[in-house]
Amino acid sequence: MKLYPECGPCMLKRALMFCEREDDETRRKVVRELSKLYSINFTSRWSTTKLAYERNRIVESITGNKDPMKDIKRESFGVAWSIYPKLREYVDEILDDKERFMVALRIALAGNTLEFGARDHEPDLERLEDELFRIVKENPAIDESEEVYRRVKECERILYVTDNAPEVVFDKLFIEELDRYAEIEIAPLSRPVQDDATVEEIKKAGLDDKHRITPRGDSIGVWFEKTGRDFCESWDGADLVIAKGMGCYETLADYPEKTEGKVVLLMRVKCLPVSRDVKAPLGSTVVKIM
Repeated sequence: MKLYPECGPCMLKRALMFCEREDDETRRKVVRELSKLYSINFTSRWSTTKLAYERNRIVESITGNKDPMKDIKRESFGVAWSIYPKLREYVDEILDDKERFMVALRIALAGNTLEFGARDHEPDLERLEDELFRIVKENPAIDESEEVYRRVKECERILYVTDNAPEVVFDKLFIEELDRYAEIEIAPLSRPVQDDATVEEIKKAGLDDKHRITPRGDSIGVWFEKTGRDFCESWDGADLVIAKGMGCYETLADYPEKTEGKVVLLMRVKCLPVSRDVKAPLGSTVVKIM
């Protein structure tokens, strides 16, 4: 996705979040170096993904911290896990296969609210349970769930691309529902980046026993230039790809030849540029076949 003017302050806000425990001089250095990056490359020729990738490299090189959001990931994962039993019970009480599928999909969709650092969005962990159930019971702004269900029933292999670390707790419910229809392969990040899920969170959620785990690289979303051969082979071999979050939208929007109608995007719209690009209101949810 192209850079919008609003992307600049949003990316800087997140960079400062990465180094909020550093001293003032270190933070000033981060701002100086990012200002140099922006002054040269904040153009329509760069994508949001490329600028975020270079931003993260600069912050890490200055601070030496390879996992700056470790604490908030741990805290939010714990809160998500405390809610999981109620959601598990909620799904298990549903007897109709299609209804179970739709509710599990909505739970995974609702989990995408757990993202930290976006300029126009801030999750409230104290009210997370209420927010999740609210989203589960409302209609997405873009809703192609019926077609998703039809396609899933025809699949043999599905690749599931994760987003935020605590979100995989709610992905677990949907993935276990998808297990009823196809073989599921899960693709988290290869290493900690922002608040995104890695293999560590997949294991904490108990999803590594029955599913092949194929890390996809060290860039948010799916930036094919930064993914490995194993992931690309998994992508090409999948009948359907379920991709979570704005990072996946921002990257995959630049690869129409790779999506080819095989990608199901599940996300909450958490910033105005993505809202304008995907044509859905800020704060709304999206179930879209790309």
